[in-house]
Amino acid sequence: MNRESKNEAYSRAKDMLIAGESWDKIMNETRLRQKDLKRIQSTEISPKF
Repeated sequence: MNRESKNEAYSRAKDMLIAGESWDKIMNETRLRQKDLKRIQSTEISPKF
């Protein structure tokens, strides 16, 4: 995965997490690991609430 597609996957996953999509659906569409999704949720989403 190159840098641009990885950044795109992260931003798409962030939007999907905010929208309330399931972990499985996000992992299938973005090809990110659950570890990556938890990192996005804890560092970029949760502190803002």
